[in-house]
Amino acid sequence: MTLPSDSQPHPPWPDYLQASWLRCAHQTSPHLWHPPHSAKGQTLHSLRQRKRDLLTTGEMALEDLYEYMEGRPCALLLTDESGCLLARTGQDETLAELEALGFGPGAFFSEGRIGTNAVNLAALEGIPLTVSGPQHFNQALHPWHCCASPVYNSNGRQVAIVALVCRVEAATAGDLALTVSAGRELAHLLQMETLMQESQRHLSELYALLDGMDDGVLAWDPQGKLRYLNALAAQRLRLDPALCLGQPLEQQLLLPQRLRLAIEGQMPLSHVEVTLERIGEQAGEFINALMSLKPLPGPDGASFIALLHPLDRLRAIHQLRQAAPEIETLVGESSTMRKLLRHARQAAQSQGPILLRGEEEVGKAQLAEAIHFGSERAAGPLITLNCQALPSDRMALELMGSDEAGQERAGKFELAHGGTLVLEQIEYLPAPMQAALLHLLKTGRIQRFDSARILPLRVRIIATTSAALEQRVQEGQFGRQLLYALQACELWVPSLRERAADLPALISQQLAAQGRDPVRQFNRAALDCLLAYPWPGNLGELRSAIEHALLHGGDEPIPPQALPAAIRHGYQRLDDEVVGQPPLTLAQLEHQAIVRCAHACKGQVSLMARQLGIGRTTLWRRLKIIGIDPVDYHD
Repeated sequence: MTLPSDSQPHPPWPDYLQASWLRCAHQTSPHLWHPPHSAKGQTLHSLRQRKRDLLTTGEMALEDLYEYMEGRPCALLLTDESGCLLARTGQDETLAELEALGFGPGAFFSEGRIGTNAVNLAALEGIPLTVSGPQHFNQALHPWHCCASPVYNSNGRQVAIVALVCRVEAATAGDLALTVSAGRELAHLLQMETLMQESQRHLSELYALLDGMDDGVLAWDPQGKLRYLNALAAQRLRLDPALCLGQPLEQQLLLPQRLRLAIEGQMPLSHVEVTLERIGEQAGEFINALMSLKPLPGPDGASFIALLHPLDRLRAIHQLRQAAPEIETLVGESSTMRKLLRHARQAAQSQGPILLRGEEEVGKAQLAEAIHFGSERAAGPLITLNCQALPSDRMALELMGSDEAGQERAGKFELAHGGTLVLEQIEYLPAPMQAALLHLLKTGRIQRFDSARILPLRVRIIATTSAALEQRVQEGQFGRQLLYALQACELWVPSLRERAADLPALISQQLAAQGRDPVRQFNRAALDCLLAYPWPGNLGELRSAIEHALLHGGDEPIPPQALPAAIRHGYQRLDDEVVGQPPLTLAQLEHQAIVRCAHACKGQVSLMARQLGIGRTTLWRRLKIIGIDPVDYHD
């Protein structure tokens, strides 16, 4: 098809201009002027509502730019990505001339209607460009010069066009650069507005979250001025946010020395009991609180966030600390217990797993609790699981947790995060869970049951057992590598007959634990019976015997007649006769014999060998196998 000569593009023009002319020649006439289509009424109102953020920012940017241009005879236009005119400013005469052509609010810069124009081409090509004078396809636009630049948001999507329009004779060489600068400035303003809106949304969500917490939250800046106070903190501290926000915290509360030192040293605190004192009109009013402190270092110093934990948690911690044993409170008069407690203190400061071994009812559970509360994890949870108490099919769910839809639950490993998990009777742990425990000890990670999610955990494992784990390894019932991992710190808890020196203190402790006021006492004859008995049932049997004596002893010092018959008559049962206990293995009997002999002979190997009826070399070899050092038994 041949185009008329006046519809032919000029060869020196850019390719996009020539392509536009060729398109226009098939859509419109260069001689007839058809005013642009325009959105009006409710359509225009709806469009402006959808583009409200763009309009607000764009109108401000256009007005600022035109003020800089000092009344130049031109117009500045803002359209959306479709070329619809949303906002304009400029010289009144220029705006009126454009209005006469149909370029009022809502007008569309459509190439098919008005021919080649800078706004349409800038949107189509995605680049800043100029269309001036005869470059316009329609002759009605030949008197006009227009520069247009697209505006992109932070995601790279075109959202608007900024245009500068003036008469050809008023055009300057810097018009395109000025339009590009205006487009970039508008893009920056829009991005800032988006970021501010996003920040405001996140801040609103954060405030809603903080207000819904069970903890009171307050925050202050490096200058010590209170910047945030949620409703719960305001209630507990009896502060009015309208009066105290922006004011120094020290003008509202007198902080205890421990808290002041932590703030000065920018040190975190976790679940610390503090007493805060009100200042001002309510001076002298004291507030007990359980507080955690988190410093937030910055270029101008550290800001701080403080959490006021629920009062019921404070009361629970008080009760827990009153009931929880500490290593220092465990009875340890005998040399065997002194040695054990010394090693327990060292173990409490370590990070690895601990294996507590010994007969049933020797106090392994109490020692595990004491190690937890004597460690840096004392503020964390203490979770206990008896491996014999659950069937094998439930063990995985109980230990690992589940991700099953509608039944998501955390397992014991997760619940103990930041604290200690005590696995009692570890010998009953099923093989799959032994593998999971070994994986946790090696990697610090677990995978929930029926889930692909990997969870990093920080948890101390304390395992207890009264079984011969080495024999179970030989029988294929316990993992060899798991035993090696647990033996990194292995503590043997002695039986009651191996710590006879502790009996008087243990008896007094059990009498006091009964809660009778005044505390009852045994007479000399009854006490002699208790001290002479070998206690095959260990601490459990001791507790039962004292309860029996208190029940049958009347009001006077408790006589021997109040004791159970076996203790009163001095009957000494063998270990394998204890109800509920399996017969001892040869390895266990050998271990007991060597330990007892070491105590009796005070670690003298020659004397031990004669007492046991074996040679010194044989004894040294057995001592090495079972891990006994005779030096530990020297007085």
